Amino acid sequence: MEKPISSEEIYQDILSRIISLELEPGSKISENMISDKYGVSRSVVRNAFARLMQDCFLTVYPQRGTYINYIDLDYIRTALLIRTSIEKEMLYRFMKKSDKSNIVAKMKENILKQEKFYSANEYLEEFRKLDEEFHEFIIVSVENKNILNLISQHLLHISRWRNLYIKKLGCTVSHLIDEHKLIVECIESGDLEKALDCMSRHIETVSSEMNIDSEFKHYFSSSY
Repeated sequence: MEKPISSEEIYQDILSRIISLELEPGSKISENMISDKYGVSRSVVRNAFARLMQDCFLTVYPQRGTYINYIDLDYIRTALLIRTSIEKEMLYRFMKKSDKSNIVAKMKENILKQEKFYSANEYLEEFRKLDEEFHEFIIVSVENKNILNLISQHLLHISRWRNLYIKKLGCTVSHLIDEHKLIVECIESGDLEKALDCMSRHIETVSSEMNIDSEFKHYFSSSY
């Protein structure tokens, strides 16, 4: 007998589909539809929906239903600002460490895994995890994981925007990989100022590309 699908598994699957834009911003989603798809009770789906609402990806409108939230560019800009400030501080502390060789080796190994996505025109889930892991190596080496917990929700929303930037606007992930390589080069050379500048430019890559093509205006909050 197969093990029933858990609320956690449903949450992760729907979250992945939202971030990948398979479930488009503004589209309707229902407990009945998801419970039928996975063959589970509505209470199991309701728990997954509750988490997605906490993550600000779903909103329930009385008498209308449940909808995927639109992308809010003001939120994305703020999230990028917060992430840039935190990661530059973490990188500054990391650069002051006497022995960085073990972490640098892990970052290089991570980049090698990223290479197979060099020509990808989608911000695929596997690459997203490698991208986040690359940054986590520095953060965890100088701080505990509380920092990651604080910015985890921001990272998910940034990932959805980044997926639009890559998947829908005809870009590739190659420039992200090249920026990762440059960050490692700066760390190895001991150039603190350049390393901080590279990290800032890397995180803010997509913030400079926030001109919305008319084809995708329906993905965004009405104010845009």
